[in-house]
Amino acid sequence: MWCCVYPGDASNKSYALQVALIISADGAELCLCLGSGTSQIRVPELRQDGEDYLERLQAKLRSAPEAVVGAVTRALPKDVRYLTAWRRPSGASEFESLRDWLAYAGSAQGTQASVSRYLSTKELEALGDGIADEYLDMLQAAAPLFDYCFGNGYVEEDEELEEEPPTATFDLDVRTRASTSPNDLPEDDEELEDEPPTATFDLDTLRARASALPYGLQIADEVYRAVIAAVRSGKHLILTGPPGTAKTTLAEVLCQLAADAGFCRGYTLTTATADWTTYETIGGLRPAGNGTELRFHPGLCLDSATNGRWLIIDELNRSNFDRAFGQLFTVLSGQSVVLPYDDHETRKRIVLAVDGGAHKYRPSRYSVIEVPRDWRIIATMNVFDKTLLFEMSYALMRRFAFVEVPAPDTAVYETIWQRELDELTAADAAQVGQILGGLERLRTIKQLGPAVFKDMAGFARQYLAAGGTGSDGTLAFQLFYSFLLPQFEGIDERDARRLFQTLTPVVGPQRERLATALREVLGVTLSPDDDELGEGA
Repeated sequence: MWCCVYPGDASNKSYALQVALIISADGAELCLCLGSGTSQIRVPELRQDGEDYLERLQAKLRSAPEAVVGAVTRALPKDVRYLTAWRRPSGASEFESLRDWLAYAGSAQGTQASVSRYLSTKELEALGDGIADEYLDMLQAAAPLFDYCFGNGYVEEDEELEEEPPTATFDLDVRTRASTSPNDLPEDDEELEDEPPTATFDLDTLRARASALPYGLQIADEVYRAVIAAVRSGKHLILTGPPGTAKTTLAEVLCQLAADAGFCRGYTLTTATADWTTYETIGGLRPAGNGTELRFHPGLCLDSATNGRWLIIDELNRSNFDRAFGQLFTVLSGQSVVLPYDDHETRKRIVLAVDGGAHKYRPSRYSVIEVPRDWRIIATMNVFDKTLLFEMSYALMRRFAFVEVPAPDTAVYETIWQRELDELTAADAAQVGQILGGLERLRTIKQLGPAVFKDMAGFARQYLAAGGTGSDGTLAFQLFYSFLLPQFEGIDERDARRLFQTLTPVVGPQRERLATALREVLGVTLSPDDDELGEGA
């Protein structure tokens, strides 16, 4: 016997995330799992819809934030197994953590992936009707993941949020609004028009959402104000700043707000690469299903624009702009453009028309694709790539607004890392805080965002929980080596000496390991005088 809970907008449980109860002669299996990815649906269009739904779901599983992963991990029963499939014999986990399992479940091979808890026949008989409570506990443990994949996103309990009524609930009948599910969206525009906006696109709402958990961003109002102004004035947006200042998170919160305010149907998040061409962004020819012809297939930008989704491009500086965006430069500057491709159905040349420019092209000759006036690209860029930054700004400054997301004051860093240390004893928290405070002084050499210090605090907490100590300098050295050392690649000899001298009091007895790491990894030379300065600092 098999029963399960899965989202109401899924066409079939075979393509959905579900919490299932499987009862057999061997006992019971409670599992958070993916469907098989196949079904007996005979209508090709419906089957394709299910497969597309599963693909979008798997992308969400791969991108689940740490707040969601941590909440589910803490709530799951301690005896669950992370497996590649349900209905496997009870045994050891095949993955070490929920994060590893999500990476597999989100891959092409991830159908049937299961987080399973097994009950023997005796345990099942002893529970009786109590199996319903066990099932609901499993369902509740999975709630943050369901909320993230299908609803407004997971928000931890917080006294400051009690006055804010929830905008989405997780229950046994999971139904989601089109505006709050970025990737699972109806194609019928009339259906969207029946759904009124649920949020106001303004500074106060953006700040409230970004500062609430699980994000907990602490960004100056001037940044929120500039972001809102850029979007409302018709600009695409590029967020610049040092690594770790939450540019990507801010972009996601902004797009979620835009969806709830009725500006778009959701968003797509992607990361730029050096290999990008117009094939990835605008589109190109691909073999058709019959294998006898080539058909134009839209790229990321065109696909998101025509489906009413905003596009977040993370680390835009990795791409070669001319090669990656081509004709899109013209579109982003507000002009329509003719693509060198024909529509496979009409056999007419494809035109990207913006701002109502479709009337300029004869329907007898052109197949027009309209780019919505409200469509936006929200990109992030590392501020240290100044050559690329200026090169791009000259080419696209008419349509892009550059908004800096600077690193905050030291007090904000301390607040952020203290959140991660709440579970430690006062003595351990003070010791880790002192180490992080010493590492924070490295910002005088190169700017470092607060996100990396949040990650270091989480690492330190687990390091101490595993029996480590912060008293001999090993933890301080490990934090620097694991999280900060790559950030200093390319520094000159002068800054290398400053780096060593600043770190020596922090790592203490690990000074020689530090000197060796700087020489071998950064390729810098340290003199005996540097050792003496570091020792006396």
